[in-house]
Amino acid sequence: MFRKRHDPIKDDEFKQLFDTYKNRLYGYVLAIAHSKYVAEEITQEIFIKLWLCRDILHEVDNLEGYIFTIARNKTLNHLRKAAHNVKLLRELQGLAAPENNNVEERSLVAEYDTLIRDAMTQLSPQRRLVFQLSRYQGLNHEEIAMELKLSRHTVKNHMVEALRFVRHYLGQHGGTAMGILLIILSN
Repeated sequence: MFRKRHDPIKDDEFKQLFDTYKNRLYGYVLAIAHSKYVAEEITQEIFIKLWLCRDILHEVDNLEGYIFTIARNKTLNHLRKAAHNVKLLRELQGLAAPENNNVEERSLVAEYDTLIRDAMTQLSPQRRLVFQLSRYQGLNHEEIAMELKLSRHTVKNHMVEALRFVRHYLGQHGGTAMGILLIILSN
């Protein structure tokens, strides 16, 4: 119906294309994005893109495949962007959280800080230093290796063992909110 023509798609042909694919595209995007609003927005974007490139649609051999590839890519890009925005929001909330903590939460944080420091005193000096450089100064394994003149592999092994020990120590000595701290230590 739309293939192998050398003239642009006419308005009535585009309307037919729209009528043929609008519900299927919407359903396809909805199945991936799980949001009616997002499905509507992306479906509109797809048809806008198709309208803007209507002069070259005659060159497309598999128009349906082309349209659904656009739909998949736009939806996945939207989901990636949304996931990034959620991650950023969580990071910002985490930065703001100390300002808004109540007395009980601050007390809990102080208790866990004490527990981590107690656990660290039981680590070997080298392992403790690697842990501190990673967790408190934010250095990556490569930077720690260069600073301490160790191999990256040795630094990684120290971190794995230090985290394993600290998790175990916190599991034995911690309270009810231990899961949160263990997640933080795993990152």
